Amino acid sequence: MTPASSPLRAGARLLAFLLLNVAMIVAYAVCLGPLRPWRRPIQVVWSKACYRLAGITVRVVGDAYRAGPALTVANHVSYLDIPILAALIDAAFVAKREVAAWPLFGTAARLTGTVFVNRSGGEAMSQRQELIRRLATASAEGRGLILFAEGTSTDGSGVAPFKSSLFSIVERPPEGSRLVLQPVSIAYPRYADGSALTGERRALYCWFGDAGLMAHMWRMMSMKGAEAEVRFHPPIVIDAPVHRKALARQAEAAVAAGVDAAFAGATADAANAAERSPVEPIRSARVPAGVWR
Repeated sequence: MTPASSPLRAGARLLAFLLLNVAMIVAYAVCLGPLRPWRRPIQVVWSKACYRLAGITVRVVGDAYRAGPALTVANHVSYLDIPILAALIDAAFVAKREVAAWPLFGTAARLTGTVFVNRSGGEAMSQRQELIRRLATASAEGRGLILFAEGTSTDGSGVAPFKSSLFSIVERPPEGSRLVLQPVSIAYPRYADGSALTGERRALYCWFGDAGLMAHMWRMMSMKGAEAEVRFHPPIVIDAPVHRKALARQAEAAVAAGVDAAFAGATADAANAAERSPVEPIRSARVPAGVWR
């Protein structure tokens, strides 16, 4: 059964979301020169406020790589993935070029250093060079890059095949250097009441297919909320040439296992909760009224 929604809740949350983003975009933009170190703290507060307005709580499993910049490779199920990961990882996102033109979201993406790529056409070589350059620049600034390696968002029930072309930027590290790739799984396995978000209920928080952005946001904001689970997998150190297809398969397997574990845990928790629920006593017709068997 689909949880009850509230149009009043949706309206209030979306208004707060709009005001928050306008205020944070201005605050982030004015942090230049000696104020630039404030950008990261502002981004963390901004990101947490965005997903908390949607009623999202975040469960983190494992540890993000902190010894230096890394290339984070994750699955993608919702626009909510972006503020959730941005709050946890200091990195620039790689996004499709169309995002740059989106109202509000495009402004925020451009301001925070998102790398825009054209996922269609024959620009693979030039895009690879641009991503290599941006990875080097981000690393020099102490930041990493975040790739959504499926190339699109999905319904969250599993992980689509990773685009091996995206891994070409790390398959040949510069002589004497090492690159770190960390697979990350993200899933929305539980509703606010603890019930599992399976089947058609996944569409409440997963944005995929031909679903309109604003229509989905309205419906999502009208719900009470959900839990997101972010699972950091052991980093893969690349200090010698490696085949991008093998690397893509290795990262995909780790991310898929993490998504499966998130939903398995939610299903098991829901089943255990149902077993612990007290059973309403049955009134016997053969005993006086008010006496319970």
